[in-house]
Amino acid sequence: MKRIVRVILGFMLTIILVSCTLSSNIPSVLPEITTSTPSATPAILSSPTPSPTYTPIPSVRIENADKALFEGDIENAMADYRAAYGDSSDPTIKAAALWGLARAQYTDDRSADVLATLQQLNSRYPNSPYAMGPSYFLQGQTYSQMKDYAAQAYQAYLTMRPGVIDSYVQNLRGDALFSANEYSDALAAYEAAQSAPHLDDAFALQIKIAQIRTQIGDYATAISIYNSIMSSTNNDYTKSQMDYLLGEANLTLNKTDAAYGFFRDAIANYPVSSWSWLCLNELVNAKITVNDLDRGLTDYYAGAYQYTPNPTDTLSAALNAFDRYIAANPGNDGTAHYYRALTLRGMKNYNSAVNEFTYFIQHYSTNPHWVDGWTQKANTQWDNLNDSKAATDTLLGFVKASPASDQAPDALMSAASIFEQDNQLEPAALVWERVSNEYSGNDQAPTAVFKAGIMRYRESKYSDALKDFQRSLALSTQAEDQARANLWIGKTEQQLGEASDAQKTWQQTQGIDPGGYYSLRARDILMGRDPFASSSQTNFNFDLTSERKDADSWMRLTFNLPAGTDLTGPGPLALDPRFVRGTELWNLGQSEDARLEFEDLRNSISDDPVLTYRLSNYLLDIGLYRSGIFAARQVLTLAGKNDNPSSLLAPSYFNHVRYGLYYNDLISSAAQANGLDPLFLFSVVRQESLFESFAGSTAGAIGLMQIIPSTGASIASSLNLQFDVGPDQLYLPEMSLKLGAHYLASNQRSFNGNLYMALAAYDAGPGNAYQWSKLSGNDPDLFLETIRYSEPRQYIQSIYEIYTIYRTLYSSAP
Repeated sequence: MKRIVRVILGFMLTIILVSCTLSSNIPSVLPEITTSTPSATPAILSSPTPSPTYTPIPSVRIENADKALFEGDIENAMADYRAAYGDSSDPTIKAAALWGLARAQYTDDRSADVLATLQQLNSRYPNSPYAMGPSYFLQGQTYSQMKDYAAQAYQAYLTMRPGVIDSYVQNLRGDALFSANEYSDALAAYEAAQSAPHLDDAFALQIKIAQIRTQIGDYATAISIYNSIMSSTNNDYTKSQMDYLLGEANLTLNKTDAAYGFFRDAIANYPVSSWSWLCLNELVNAKITVNDLDRGLTDYYAGAYQYTPNPTDTLSAALNAFDRYIAANPGNDGTAHYYRALTLRGMKNYNSAVNEFTYFIQHYSTNPHWVDGWTQKANTQWDNLNDSKAATDTLLGFVKASPASDQAPDALMSAASIFEQDNQLEPAALVWERVSNEYSGNDQAPTAVFKAGIMRYRESKYSDALKDFQRSLALSTQAEDQARANLWIGKTEQQLGEASDAQKTWQQTQGIDPGGYYSLRARDILMGRDPFASSSQTNFNFDLTSERKDADSWMRLTFNLPAGTDLTGPGPLALDPRFVRGTELWNLGQSEDARLEFEDLRNSISDDPVLTYRLSNYLLDIGLYRSGIFAARQVLTLAGKNDNPSSLLAPSYFNHVRYGLYYNDLISSAAQANGLDPLFLFSVVRQESLFESFAGSTAGAIGLMQIIPSTGASIASSLNLQFDVGPDQLYLPEMSLKLGAHYLASNQRSFNGNLYMALAAYDAGPGNAYQWSKLSGNDPDLFLETIRYSEPRQYIQSIYEIYTIYRTLYSSAP
């Protein structure tokens, strides 16, 4: 019963805080759309056929259904909600069942069913906490999908629950009205959203208001808003957008000189922005003269590399513009030549690009892009022409020409990397050694000579490798770098037959960076334990409620709180508007907006251990795990436990929430189905998303297992799923874990059970993992150091560290 009670109390708490009362003039349901679904009691809510097995009581069914919905098991969630509704005579249970069913139907894109279910909820249980506002919000969301009645639904929500999340709802209402061309009402909604408390992008809302002003002919106000944004922002993209919008508004008013001035400003100052390219189009189409260098830069960043010989296309592209500029300005500073080379490369005319880079380097040594010219020339030779000798000659030529440059060490690092990728290990080692010899004070020196040691090790030149690793140790100031060098000193000593010295070195390595990858790896080597070796016995049974009470006592003692201090519940946080908004948004399924509210609150109280502890507990209880874990970690930081070794000595409660068994049923089931250690899969999920099911990345990966939609579709095909797996489904924990665990296990099988290689394949692609595996044999440590990109290497290291903690916490074996 805990979950249903918690959800009900969540809504009731917000209702009490804002003193919201039921309004008699709000209809129980908004105008219906015409669907094939009957508006009467749907058949889907009929009682299930009696089963000879034990039938859970309705409250348990609700709890099971809530859990299934949270985990993305939509079909079982709907079945349990229907059963709970049919089996109970308690109006509280029935209302909760209807509300849950409507949310599940919404998640499953069953819009007509959602509306029918909400109609029942509002008409039969009008005084339930779900009918008092939330149901109307969900109606608005559903009508938005069906392009009808959304604004009315959102207004009904606002009438019933004023002052809670007005800005968010008015913004949605304004969008609906704008789509319906009801500009006056949309303007009022947006202005109401602007005046209400909110944390979202203020400029976005102002731009909406300004654009509506232009729709109703109020250009003066729109221009005033755009000018205000222009003077308030430091973001070049936003500035270029304002230039474009100001230009468009002035064009409409026939103020062409002012309009063209704004367009010119965007092109001259923000050529990278796509808005500037729109400005350029306006000028060219109006046959307005534009500086060819600015024009070329804007075209280049827009990807318009070459003129299209279409008589109706008046937009010359980058190459033509640069050529005209160079012809008209023989004494130019070289910038046009640099970007002309980049444009030629963009056109895949690689040899011509190299020639242009060469010309630029030879003639414009004072240009700010001169160093980049060397680097881009080498990149073109290596990446596009596959000419390793030319590329390394270019990079080493730059170091010779400008040895004092701050970027000389970078050039050496790049040249050595190209040698290594071309399987020229000795030249690679020599160039990496140059970094430590010629630039010993550079931050990259310890890593450079360490990489040289790896080259020597791969060549079986163990004595030379040992010298490089020892040199790396001497240059290292960071504990991680010291542990890395020491681990490999031990491995090299072992290869030289000095087993006793290797054991001593690894024993020392354990203590250099406790909790860090290389120290943990040394410990496993000493124990004769393979990487990611499973514990012989695990124990997932622990009493988190009891542990929280112990943590409460620790909090009172650690932070000198009065003995009787009650730490249960959110306490004074419940009155904070961000807490109220976050709770309401979370209960309404607006996860990302809720997270922003709670994160703003968390950051503002980060110096207060008691409030942070309260917030952590609350967030973990509602399922916002990532933010809850961050808050728990902050409490330990305030207690002086700043690193993992010391933080793990805190009460067990903190360990079990920071390295929790969230989604335990799903993860354990997915692990078992794919032959994976559950603790290993927990570790991967923690690294990927920190158990945030709605997480997304800039690369487009989403969900618990951070799967890119195209990859998800491919995995689904390999599993013979008889339906399309779209992006929305990848946010469902059950689907994400099913696909992610299968993909991880398939990579493990492809690499003969090697989890280092499987993880590299999961993060950087099987092709890359295969190439690295060919260079390292069966040595997992050598494989890790052979990975050519820092991200997948750090990915494996992080999961190794996390897995070690999980194995320690949940192993019942000695």
